[in-house]
Amino acid sequence: MLAIVPARSGSKGVPGKNIALIGGIPVIHYTIAALEAAACVSAIILTTDDPAILGIYRNREGTFTIDRPPELANDEATTASVIRHALHAWKDAGQQVPDALLLAQPTTPLRVASDIEGAFGLFKSKGGPSLISACRAEGIRHPRVMYRVESGDQHASAFMATAEPTRRQEYEDVYQRNGAIYMVATEFFNETGLMRNDTPLIYEMPWERSINIDVPGDLLIAKALIESGLVSVEPSP
Repeated sequence: MLAIVPARSGSKGVPGKNIALIGGIPVIHYTIAALEAAACVSAIILTTDDPAILGIYRNREGTFTIDRPPELANDEATTASVIRHALHAWKDAGQQVPDALLLAQPTTPLRVASDIEGAFGLFKSKGGPSLISACRAEGIRHPRVMYRVESGDQHASAFMATAEPTRRQEYEDVYQRNGAIYMVATEFFNETGLMRNDTPLIYEMPWERSINIDVPGDLLIAKALIESGLVSVEPSP
């Protein structure tokens, strides 16, 4: 399986989040280390417009780096276009594209090699065109306790309307995509440009390994979990 790591330098939510330090290590390296430790990953493509990231990984054995062009490093660029560009560069370098692709976002630093291997085992055994990782939505993260508020009005309506009150223990099991793992059959991606179909396989991860750094508070949580040793991640470089 070929892993693709997309890392933009710009970010509206948390500027410089890919190279922010957690335990003295750049956030992106937790993803690289997990991919390197996963036996099912045959090679890693790192595509980025960030000179600092390129400087760290350009000569790293097993990591194929791509200097992403500006038109693919803005908010208008699609994930599919970034992946296609990466695959073209990979093939131009004389490399073969395997049957499966893994998109591994660097903003999910608590994903570990066993997650990747477990997800790949499920993906291969079930034979579906795509798989995503997700965590179970529980407690205050469950949509049954969420509300919509109309613009300019503080009156709210329930996100999931129901006629009868329900105890939390009876809530339907629902899953929240965490962004840590996207697996797709290469043939399906080439035909559709999509990393997932309408009914992807779900690989469940615990909430504490599902932190996706989108806002400053996410970075603080990731730092607390890793630096305290509450969650074990891959070895440091």
